[in-house]
Amino acid sequence: MKKVILTLVVVATMFGLLNAAPFQTLGMLRTPDAYVLPHKAAEFMVAGYYMDIAKPVEFSGFMPYAMVGAGIMDRVELGAFIGSKVNDEPMVYFLNAKVKLLEETNSLPQIAVGMDNIFSSQNYQNGLDLVDGDDFYNHPDKTDYENFSMYAVVSKQAHFLNMPWMVNLGMGTNRFSGQVSRSRLLQSSFVSAEFSPINNLAVQGEFDGADFNVGLRYSHDNWSFKLGAQAVEDLAKNNGYEDNLRVAFGVSYLFDKYAEAQRRPQLSNLAVHGGGGKVDVGSQEAGGLVVPSTGAGDAAQSMLSPEIRNLLEELRVLREERSKAQKSLDELRQLIRELKQ
Repeated sequence: MKKVILTLVVVATMFGLLNAAPFQTLGMLRTPDAYVLPHKAAEFMVAGYYMDIAKPVEFSGFMPYAMVGAGIMDRVELGAFIGSKVNDEPMVYFLNAKVKLLEETNSLPQIAVGMDNIFSSQNYQNGLDLVDGDDFYNHPDKTDYENFSMYAVVSKQAHFLNMPWMVNLGMGTNRFSGQVSRSRLLQSSFVSAEFSPINNLAVQGEFDGADFNVGLRYSHDNWSFKLGAQAVEDLAKNNGYEDNLRVAFGVSYLFDKYAEAQRRPQLSNLAVHGGGGKVDVGSQEAGGLVVPSTGAGDAAQSMLSPEIRNLLEELRVLREERSKAQKSLDELRQLIRELKQ
């Protein structure tokens, strides 16, 4: 309880101090990945979003918002979003849904389809078609909340440069479509990547169909702290858009006490011995922990995270110490038998 209270105090303080990019999904920044929350798991996120916009609509302000998601049968994820209210414009709210079609293995990616902004209060298919007097006409992010935005996405994890990576590639409609000719070159396409240079810290980058976004995520136990910036390409322009700033800070908590799976399959569980199925690396020993084997298992072991490799090394040392102790005990028994004779 003390940890929870302390965390809430820290969050409240950060909301007050940070010029804090909207996180429109629970996975990446604004683009989805193919992974779903496990059955009986839920995730909650609150975020503070700061905008200082010069073009195309002048606006400056701080807006809080919240998201929640839940997993069903290890195949479906449902979510909800509320917040991002601007002046006299209506409150933004909508639902999200995602269905896993193919589960990731060592050789195959994970594939999912979904729909964002279901029943969105911004119920126009193209926010740029709004005219003065329409709801959301003065909302600087009106195109991000276009309703019934369908998508398909492919995700794959891998170890590269001695770091865990995740790459996502997808196509979508409405909010995923570029609004200007530059964005239309990659019509309805989005791509994102995440890598972890050190334990618990992830660096994220993406193209969401219109903008380039970057972010950082730090995780501790079931808590995650996210800092992100949207439309960073505006900073390199010289037409007035370089004065635009969209940044945000978010905190999420994953409740998975009753879940029996994980949102993303662990790389160690994706390792295979010459095939595409999922098997554990090595043999099951030492109280059910994975102990490395030789031969084909060594190649799979190289895919493990640094924490798992450290744990396996500790297990190896413990087994050697146990072997030495057993040898000393056998020698002592032999000596006792000789003394009795």
